[in-house]
Amino acid sequence: MTTTNGTNNGTATIEYNNMTIVQTETELQTTSESATKQDTPTAINSKKEKKTRTKKPRLNAIQTVDVVLDAGSHNTKTYINGYYRSFTSVFKQITSELPSGMAGCFSYKDKNYIVGSLSEGFPGKAVYAYQDNKISKLDIWLIGALAYDCDFLDELIADKTRVNKYKNLPIRLDVSLKLLSLSSSKKGMITKIFGDVGSFIYRNKVFEVRVNNLECENGLIFSEGYGAALTAREMLEDDQTEFYILDLGGGTLTLTQYDKGRKIPNSIHRSVATGGGMQIVAETIYTTVTNSDLGGQEFTMKGIFAALKACKMKGDNYYTPYSLGRKNIDISPNIPQALETWIQQNPTIKSLLAETRTALNSGLPVFATGGGFASKIIADWLTEYLKEEIEEAQFQVLEKPQSINVTGMKLLETSAI
Repeated sequence: MTTTNGTNNGTATIEYNNMTIVQTETELQTTSESATKQDTPTAINSKKEKKTRTKKPRLNAIQTVDVVLDAGSHNTKTYINGYYRSFTSVFKQITSELPSGMAGCFSYKDKNYIVGSLSEGFPGKAVYAYQDNKISKLDIWLIGALAYDCDFLDELIADKTRVNKYKNLPIRLDVSLKLLSLSSSKKGMITKIFGDVGSFIYRNKVFEVRVNNLECENGLIFSEGYGAALTAREMLEDDQTEFYILDLGGGTLTLTQYDKGRKIPNSIHRSVATGGGMQIVAETIYTTVTNSDLGGQEFTMKGIFAALKACKMKGDNYYTPYSLGRKNIDISPNIPQALETWIQQNPTIKSLLAETRTALNSGLPVFATGGGFASKIIADWLTEYLKEEIEEAQFQVLEKPQSINVTGMKLLETSAI
């Protein structure tokens, strides 16, 4: 039996089995703590099990991209995050290394590609959009458009804090796409092509691409002249509810009738002259020029397109300079005859222009767009042809017709689709 008796001098007397033990206060405290530890259950001393945390995978931040794409027969036009670019609708697959610091170069599915006129300087088979490759090669035109906008991709690569924080991981692009095309009936094919893009490599950096609106019923494919239609709608008088868009593109001539709509225009009728675009116009001009007294010179289709683009007024006359070595030849006198031939030899073109004149006769406004109307001599000649003997014909060539189809799509941002 143990008995403890306290004292006033900081000690205690403990009787244990008829033995007397004197302990100091410090020793008493140590003995008490030891006893307490022995009486504490083992479960209390055990450490709580740490919860296992699942580490989130490291990924670069997603970059949203708004893309308007018009893969035309002659030019591919793009509007990426509010910036317009255009390149010739041609590409080559090359076996050599890609040139550094050049626009439109990328690797895709283990092959190297170059889009635009730069491809002409490399060996390989050229693939042109107008050779039935507008739709089947949409993945190349989309990636080419992104790679052609070097400043945009270079800024993403330089962003080390967000979209390229982890340099060994892909930059992720979430693309909201608006495709300008007459092939809305091929939506299934178009959706599959864009859905299979996956990724591409630009300047040794992998970019993953996801088109986020492939399943959207009315927000993916728009008529080729829809940007022009949005622009024209803003120019209508309050009492005007219908109008037309005449689009002279690279491969087609199109006349589309629109209803003004509550917020955005709705197409209600379309006439298309396939093969009636600027490619045929330029070929007709080429034939006319080579059959003239200038036929002894060496002309090219590329030179014809360049001359039409450079056309301007010189005094009261047109000046359409075709460059031959150190001198220019004015091919303006040959163009009216070529345009007459273009119309007379193509019944669908003649019929479509007659339909345009019928609309003008009915007092409906017609707005002209497309690269063909960017050439002053062609725009003026067609304007005169369409307005002839029609009083107060409401025919107008839109400003910057070569790009308005694409840039005009920005008006959708303030309208409900």
